[in-house]
Amino acid sequence: MEIKYQAHRLGDKSGQQSSDKDTVEANFGAKSQQPLSPLMRLLWGLWLLVLILGGLLCYLIFHSKSPDPSTVETVQQQKAAAPKWQGPQPEQIAEKFLAASTQEERLRWVREPAAVAEIMERFYRDGPGATEQQADLKVVSSATTASWAVQQFTVRMTDGSNRQLYVPFDESGGRVDFKCYAGYCSEPWDKLLDGTVAEAAEMRVGLKLADYYNYDFADEKQWQCLAATAPELPEPIYLYVRRDSPAMKEIATCSFTVPMRYTVAIEIQGESYKRRQWLLSRVICGSWVTP
Repeated sequence: MEIKYQAHRLGDKSGQQSSDKDTVEANFGAKSQQPLSPLMRLLWGLWLLVLILGGLLCYLIFHSKSPDPSTVETVQQQKAAAPKWQGPQPEQIAEKFLAASTQEERLRWVREPAAVAEIMERFYRDGPGATEQQADLKVVSSATTASWAVQQFTVRMTDGSNRQLYVPFDESGGRVDFKCYAGYCSEPWDKLLDGTVAEAAEMRVGLKLADYYNYDFADEKQWQCLAATAPELPEPIYLYVRRDSPAMKEIATCSFTVPMRYTVAIEIQGESYKRRQWLLSRVICGSWVTP
């Protein structure tokens, strides 16, 4: 009887174990069907993002290209070719030019003396130079390219007016750009304003975007309007550039948030001068100083 009782007990235990196993398997299967909690979804998403970013970083590190040796060499050559100031420094040149009292003395300190001699003589004999008196000289900025360097100064006069004085330096040495200093224009503004002169090959102006489209320049799709200023102009005039012209390409890269100095060629279109309008036919330089 004892043996049978134990066997019965063992059989009962075996049956209980089988039942427990079925319950665990059923419960395990039931839990595997439950969706992930929001926190677990977030953690899995962050882990996946880390893996993607890590893979991208490894790709960039192993596939990045080293600089082209030829490009590096070109840049180094350009830096090496940049001129270095020799002889009198820019401020010394500017001071000597401003202190000069005769034509011969001034010509020693300007670029292309033969080309500007007549312009300079008129400026100091009949123009503003006859009465202007310098108050002070102020350094503004400097710039260097592969072929030349330039130092910019502002010259304040006793009457409160200012002139821009540039000292460029290249293989020929450092000298004052007199055309820039004088704001030289190839034609008198009064002759252009009254229509006596129909075109001008070299005018130094300050340009800013404008939106006056009228008369011969009414088509905004064809023209870009610019307001032009100059020391001799009592008020701005309007210059127009054909949008499909080379001149437009020259000015298209400029933001014109402030008036920008340009050297340009202009001409009358019909009787446009009566309405203070001119065609800007050519951009000579995006500055008052030509390289």
